[in-house]
Amino acid sequence: MLEIVGGVSATALAYIFPAACYLHLLPKSIPWTSRTKLPAVLCAAFGCVVMVLSLFLGLSKAWTNESTTKICA
Repeated sequence: MLEIVGGVSATALAYIFPAACYLHLLPKSIPWTSRTKLPAVLCAAFGCVVMVLSLFLGLSKAWTNESTTKICA
């Protein structure tokens, strides 16, 4: 559970929210393919890809028996 929440929140805080705030502050008249907006769009897209991968890998570990409880003796 912590892996899923951590992966989703970390990628959102590190990649998606800053880029989305930057894009929101820029004027709407600038096209998204300009030198001003394109890096932020690519950063947000990369963050979405990383978030989906992190979520998928975390859920796959939860649904399979891959991660078992280990006790140190």
